[in-house]
Amino acid sequence: MRKITYIITSCLFVLFGTGLTSCNEQDYKLFDSSRTGIYFTEDSVVYSFGVTKLEVTSHEMELPVKIMGAPVKEERSFKVEVVADKTTAKAGEHYMIPTELIIKADSVNGVLPVTILREDLGSDTYWQVAFRLVSTDDFEPENEILTVAIASFNNIVEPPQWKDWQGNLTWPNHKLGVWDPVKWVKFMEYFRAMEQSAPATYKGMVEMYGPDLEKVQYGWMDEYNYAATKYILIPMYDFFEANPELLESGRNDIPKPY
Repeated sequence: MRKITYIITSCLFVLFGTGLTSCNEQDYKLFDSSRTGIYFTEDSVVYSFGVTKLEVTSHEMELPVKIMGAPVKEERSFKVEVVADKTTAKAGEHYMIPTELIIKADSVNGVLPVTILREDLGSDTYWQVAFRLVSTDDFEPENEILTVAIASFNNIVEPPQWKDWQGNLTWPNHKLGVWDPVKWVKFMEYFRAMEQSAPATYKGMVEMYGPDLEKVQYGWMDEYNYAATKYILIPMYDFFEANPELLESGRNDIPKPY
């Protein structure tokens, strides 16, 4: 009842004080400075390790939060709980969050950092974890806005959408052996490294094939075959010769490029 009375009082003050302004949600947030409501500003965030370097084993996602009241001169803490029926990921195995979540002094913004752990995500599963804001001594979840947000993530590597001369999806077995997601991760890693090792060639390849090589025609980069062999295929072959256990087959079947 207090909330309803306050809104009406604020509206009357605004309407009679100006004769022009109507009351809306923005007015409520502006004049109700005593509120310590907290809410998520986004309902979801998504991340895929995809073709990220194999050496990258974790990634921090952020779910932003905001308070409805005024900032104060000291830090304040907020809390979340996991919504079990909207969650497939396991804490400590697929993700971690800090034990203490903070709204910094002189701020109305904060984040829930979610560290994604790559090792046990698998290569064909989509994961998610849903968080619900809960009451603390400092904050009360603002139920009229967003109190639940979802972090979704995976380690899925999709094959490139390259097509043969007939328009069918293809994979360059004659260059890379059978499809293996780890091969594509390393392929893109060596390709992106060309921006430093061969910047002019890299720029030309991006202009012709796109930044993710999504525009390759007829199953291979024939126009840049020499560069692809030198900067991508040779280091890939050497890498998997030294680390065949990273491949599903356990052996390096990439045709020797030299």
